[in-house]
Amino acid sequence: MKPVIQNRLRDFTCRLLERRGALVEWNEDAEDGLAMLTPELAETLREFDILRLLYEPSDKGLSVNLATDFLEKVSPLLQVEPQIGCFKIPELYLKKSPMDEPITRAFTWQNAKVKVLASQPSRVEYEMWYFQAALDSEDHWEDVVAIAINTKSLAEVPFLDGFNLDNLTEYSTAPLSASVYQQASKRAQDHVWRRAATFIARLEQRLERDRKRLRDYYHALLRESKTARLHHDEDEEKRKAKRTAVELELRRKLTELDDRYQMRLKLSPVIVIRLDLPVLAVPCEVFRKQARRTHTVFWNPLTKTLEPMCCSACGRSSFSVFFTDNKVNPVCPACWK
Repeated sequence: MKPVIQNRLRDFTCRLLERRGALVEWNEDAEDGLAMLTPELAETLREFDILRLLYEPSDKGLSVNLATDFLEKVSPLLQVEPQIGCFKIPELYLKKSPMDEPITRAFTWQNAKVKVLASQPSRVEYEMWYFQAALDSEDHWEDVVAIAINTKSLAEVPFLDGFNLDNLTEYSTAPLSASVYQQASKRAQDHVWRRAATFIARLEQRLERDRKRLRDYYHALLRESKTARLHHDEDEEKRKAKRTAVELELRRKLTELDDRYQMRLKLSPVIVIRLDLPVLAVPCEVFRKQARRTHTVFWNPLTKTLEPMCCSACGRSSFSVFFTDNKVNPVCPACWK
């Protein structure tokens, strides 16, 4: 292969593996490199945890070479890579009136004094993530979950599905941020557990039913053993050994049952829409005891509402906000307790 193609393939492979959690070391002037894979990635690629990367065809690692089965080998990773679209809305109407009253109506400041400062036009990029979500247990549940994140505040906001496609223009932007992805993933998990509540409750009922059946069966065995002892002269030690064996077998069966019903969540990003649009930024000076700090909240022209703040502890959005003593970080009521 030509050096240019080699370099492009090496860079592509390193980025692809790193996006899936691998640690990769492959210098530009080196003939080969090494990747430390996560257990899930090793299973997907059907390789050991330590994977050698090299250009030449070989059965002793991953051959980054278009003349080999390289593309076929990494295709499972490509299938789960999200498709990304970057768009910009050049202009939208922004409120001109003072924001003191709207802020007071929208937010409840639980333990601090807040002074609303003059608002100003700004621009914010929002990332709208579509996840394929699946819960695997004794049964299977799946759905598509959509999450919208303000990349400046990291707050989850109402999904921005009301914009006019005629106003969009494509644009180039920086690579995806790991912190925004982590926030979107956590919020998607919250949505999954809420949406799957009926499915989870049904599985828990089945689990409890199966536990009862096991306990009834093995307790019946113990009762039979006790009845047999009344009619036959059985050694006390043998009787205790039988009872212990039955109890151990019951515990083993219950453990197997718990493993079978264990809930496994899988989230796969499918599409990411990155939308840059004008917003109204409203700085708010927060006074908490002897400390003060300025936080910015945003008025969104697509939803025509103020956006919530992001809890510094759990990452969930809230309009009811406490603030910590020294750093004046916003905290939701659940985390303040």
